[in-house]
Amino acid sequence: MKIIIAPQTFKGSLTANEAADCIYEAALGIFPDAKLLKLPIADGGDGTLEALADRKKGEILKSTVVGPLRVTIDAEWGILNKSPNKLAIIEMARSSGLALLDPMKLDPVNATSFGTGQLILDAINRGANKIILGIGGSATNDCGVGAAQALGVKFITKKGIFYSDSIYDFRMIEAIDLSELHPKISNIDIEVACDVVNTLCGDEGASYIYGPQKGANNDQIKLLDESLFHLSQIIKKDIGIDVLTIKGGGAAGGMGAGMVAFFNANLRSGVDIIFETLNIENQIKDANLIITGEGQFDISSTYNKAPSAIGKLGMKYNIPTLGVSGSFGKGFEKLDEYGILSKSSLINQISSLETNIKNAKKLLKIAIQEQLKAVKIGMNL
Repeated sequence: MKIIIAPQTFKGSLTANEAADCIYEAALGIFPDAKLLKLPIADGGDGTLEALADRKKGEILKSTVVGPLRVTIDAEWGILNKSPNKLAIIEMARSSGLALLDPMKLDPVNATSFGTGQLILDAINRGANKIILGIGGSATNDCGVGAAQALGVKFITKKGIFYSDSIYDFRMIEAIDLSELHPKISNIDIEVACDVVNTLCGDEGASYIYGPQKGANNDQIKLLDESLFHLSQIIKKDIGIDVLTIKGGGAAGGMGAGMVAFFNANLRSGVDIIFETLNIENQIKDANLIITGEGQFDISSTYNKAPSAIGKLGMKYNIPTLGVSGSFGKGFEKLDEYGILSKSSLINQISSLETNIKNAKKLLKIAIQEQLKAVKIGMNL
């Protein structure tokens, strides 16, 4: 019997690796003779760096970069594989992320992606020839202008080179000069993990949809959108790309559009990128059972998240999938349609969130043990 153990991060309590270890111990107690394979997974968001670095025996590095509001920070990123095929893993959230800021001091008008560009530069200088960039959790709304500046792109105004971080000032930009863009960038394959289809501007664009969670009020949202629209016209004039039509261009405050325009990057589903890199499908297709999980199962879990993706792969090969999560939210039952037919939650008594987080490892083991006991009973019927 082969059991695949493929959880993603239980946000706020367990990393994907920690969750996999817990599930492994629980499964071993119920099926001691089974072949247990740990495959911690991610979808391009939180936990992607660790999941890839661990499975691919990569190195996690730390670089000093400019944070979203120009405060110097240390940001982790990773290098996988050895020369000549080096793959860099960068999470935008670690250099230009919302979680890096005081919730009372969010500033989407002036937040910059410059630090993410610095990480890309470090990856190039260390010999990376491919970069996977996860852009979830950003604090920025700058269409990747900061990142572009870090790699040599010049934005020109009537007064000369543009240096402001204010998105409002984007309306002063009259030209884009790529002549000093880092010469190696054209030879690097950049894949951006992007799981939204929002375009750059308009009612469904970066500013209107994601601006509020980054701290923008109604007046700011309108001005941010107008500034990005102006920038899009300069990009179309000088680079020849209509970023307004790119699905996913509005992701991460327009970072999706900027990565395509300035670096010729490809926007792809985060799950597709991660599963392909980890060769997930080939490793699960001869399994008898898959166990997956995340912090909460709800309707959002069906939007190409890692657990629903692994469940769909299980369906493809007629492999049943069990799911476990910290709690259930609205729409969790929809996961039945994605192959996760049996689900359990960690919470088994009235207790505080703090207590549940503290006891997450113990609760996860109990939940898995009880599910697998039922599997064992079913096998004997």
